[in-house]
Amino acid sequence: MVCTIPCYRTLLSFIIPVILLLVCYKPLHAQIKAPSIDSVQVDVTEPFRNLLNIKPSLRILGGYSAYQFNYRSFIDTPFAESNILQHQVNGRLQLMLADMFPLEVNYWIRRSNSQFFKNTADVQLAFSGAGFRNNIQGAIRSRLLAIMPVIHDSLLQKAYSLKQLDLNKLENELRSTFYPQKLAEAREMLTNPGYTWDATSPDSVGLKINDSVKKAATQFLELYEQFRLRYDSVKGQTDSLKKLYEANRQKVNQYKQLVNGKWDELQSARQWRNKMQEYGLGDIEIPAKYRWLLGIRQFSLGRSPLNYSELTAKNVSVNGINVEYNSWYYLALTAGLVNYQFRDFVVSGQRRQPQYLYMVRAGIGRVEKNYFILSAFRGQKQLFRQGTAGRSAIGITGISAETRWAVNRQTWIKAEVATSSAPDIRTSPVGSKSRFTFSDRNNQAVALHLYSYVPFTGSRIEAMFKRTGANYQSFSSYTTNAAMESWYIKAEQNFFNRKLRIAGALRKNEFQNPYIVQDYKSNTVFKSITASFRMRKLPVITIGYQPMSQFTRVDDVVVESRFQSMNATVYYDYKIHQLRMATTAMLNKFYNNNNDTGFIYYDATNSYLAQQFFFQSFTAQVGGSYTKNAHYRFQVLDGSITPIIPKWGTVTLGVKINNLNRSSIKAGGYVKTNIRVFKNDRLFISYEHGYLPGNYGNLVRNEMGMVQFIKTFNFR
Repeated sequence: MVCTIPCYRTLLSFIIPVILLLVCYKPLHAQIKAPSIDSVQVDVTEPFRNLLNIKPSLRILGGYSAYQFNYRSFIDTPFAESNILQHQVNGRLQLMLADMFPLEVNYWIRRSNSQFFKNTADVQLAFSGAGFRNNIQGAIRSRLLAIMPVIHDSLLQKAYSLKQLDLNKLENELRSTFYPQKLAEAREMLTNPGYTWDATSPDSVGLKINDSVKKAATQFLELYEQFRLRYDSVKGQTDSLKKLYEANRQKVNQYKQLVNGKWDELQSARQWRNKMQEYGLGDIEIPAKYRWLLGIRQFSLGRSPLNYSELTAKNVSVNGINVEYNSWYYLALTAGLVNYQFRDFVVSGQRRQPQYLYMVRAGIGRVEKNYFILSAFRGQKQLFRQGTAGRSAIGITGISAETRWAVNRQTWIKAEVATSSAPDIRTSPVGSKSRFTFSDRNNQAVALHLYSYVPFTGSRIEAMFKRTGANYQSFSSYTTNAAMESWYIKAEQNFFNRKLRIAGALRKNEFQNPYIVQDYKSNTVFKSITASFRMRKLPVITIGYQPMSQFTRVDDVVVESRFQSMNATVYYDYKIHQLRMATTAMLNKFYNNNNDTGFIYYDATNSYLAQQFFFQSFTAQVGGSYTKNAHYRFQVLDGSITPIIPKWGTVTLGVKINNLNRSSIKAGGYVKTNIRVFKNDRLFISYEHGYLPGNYGNLVRNEMGMVQFIKTFNFR
C-alpha cells in the first residue's frame, strides 16, 4: 500500500508554511513583538483603575509548531497493515488579550494512507482559567502592595529611630562618664570622712582639700542623678514608641500575608471588606467584575476534553463550546459534536452518524471543597449494533445529582445518582423512547467515590463503586443493553521513612444482559500489587504482580479466562572512580495461553539486561534481551554509541543481532539524531532496520522511520 497523490499534496501543504516561518522568523518577530508598557500609577483612593490594559488589545506571546512523519513497513497488531505513511501537524499559539486574558490556539492535523485511521483536522481556542487567575491575582497583589504605605506609619518609624538614637547616646555617656567605679568612689568620699584625709598635711590644708573633694563628689552625684532621670524618661518614651512601631509592623506583615496568601476564602464582598477594615482600608474593594472573573475555570471553542462526572460525561471530547465557572456557585455549559477518535479501529469502515451532546450543570459550593451540582444532558450517540444496517443512533436524555463532602483537607467523599431516558433497545429496530420513571432501575445509575490520605502514616486509599441499569445511557460509558456493576479499591503505604512503597489495587467489572434469550453474565476481576524500594546509594528495585480472571456464563456454559503478569526491575546508577555507569535489569513473565491472544507472545518470559557508560564526550550502551515460550526462543543483542556534539545535539548509532530458535540469525541497525536548529528549535530523525518473530518460525523484516521538527516561538 502506498501513499496517494493527495497525501503528498497534503505533505507539501504542511512543509511550505514551516519553511516560510523559518525564512521570515526574524522580521515576523520584529513586527509582532509588542512595545513595553509603562507602569500604571496607583491611586490610593481607586487602586484598581485601569487594571485591564487594552493597549495593545492582543499580543502574541509565543508557541510552537511541529511536523512529524512516520513510516512502518509492517504493523504487528490484530489490525495488520504494511507500508503505512502518516503525517501529523500540531501546534500551539499563546495569546494575551488586554494584557490579562491568556488564550491558546491549539491545532492537530493527521493524514495517513491507513484504512483504519481516519484523517482528522481539529482546532481549539481555549481560555486558560488558571493562567488568568494568576495574572489578575498578580496584578491585584501588586496594586495592594503599592498602597501599603497607607497602613505603614513612616513618621512613627522615624520618631522611633530618633528616640533610639538619643537613648543609645545617653547610654554611651552613662557608660563612659558615670561608670560604676567612679560612682562608688564619689559615694565613699561623702560617707567616709577619712577617705580623702592627708595625714602629712596641716589640719587647715587637709580641711580645705576635704571640703573641695566632697563638693566635687556631691556635684558629680547630682549630675549623675539628673542624667539618670533623663535617661529613664527617654527610655520610657522609646519603649512606648517601640510597642507602637512593633504593632504597626505586625499589621503590615499581616497585610502582606493577606495579599500574598490564598484568596479562596475571600470570594464574597463581605469577607473581603471585613479583612480590609482590619487595616483601615475598608473603603477599598476589589471591583465585582474582577471578583467574578476570578471564578472562570475554563472556556474553549473547538475540540475540548470533558471530564465532568462519572455518570454524565467523562473521558470524551466535544467539538463545540465548553464553559465552566465556579465561585460560591457553580455553572457549566457544554454543546457540540462528540468525538470518539479512540474508536478508529472499531468503526473506521462504517459510516458514522452524527453524535452530539449538550449539557448544563449548576450547583453551589466549590469543586475543590464541598459542593452540590445538578446536571441535565441531552444528545445522540451511535451504538454500532450488529444488524441489517450495522449501526444505530439513539437520542438520550438524562439528569444527575452529584455532591462532594470534604471531611478534611486530605479526605473527601463523592456521591452521584442519575437517571436517563433512551429508546428501548430490546427491539429491532429500536423502539420508542422511554420516559423518566424513578421506579425503573433499568434507567438508573449510582456512583460513589472515596479518597483519603493520612500524613502521619503516609497512607493513601481510594475506592469507587458504580452501578448502571441495563438501559441507562450517558456519555461516560459506551455500553448497550447490559447492566454493569463496577468497583475498585486502591491503597498505598510508605515504610521506613518513604524508602519502601507498597501499592495494591483490586477492581471488578460485572456485566449482565437481561435482554437476550440466553442467560448472559460476565465477571472480570483485576488485581495488582507493586513494591518499590528507594534508598540513597543503593539500586532502585520495583516488583509488581497483576493477575486477571474473567468468567463468562451463557446459560449453563461457563468459560474462564486467566491472564497474569509479573514484572521486576532493578536500576542502579553508580560511579567507579570517575566513570559514571548505570545498570538496568528487567524480568517480565506472562501467564496465559494462545486462546487469550492473537499474538505468538503468549505464556512468555522476557528478560533484559543493559549496561550504560557515561563518558564526557559520548555515551555507550550494551544490552541483551531473551524471550521464550513453549514454541520459540528469541534473543536480541544490542550495542549503541551516542556521541555528544556540543551546541548541536546527539547522534545515536546502534546494531541489533536477532536470533530466533538458534537457527535464524539476522543483523539490523538503527540511527537516532536529536539536533538543535537555530536557537531553540529541534530536529529528530530516527530509522531502524529490524526484525520481528513471524508465525512460521522465521524473522520478518520490519522498517521504521520518523522525522520530527519542532519550531518554537517566543515573542515575550
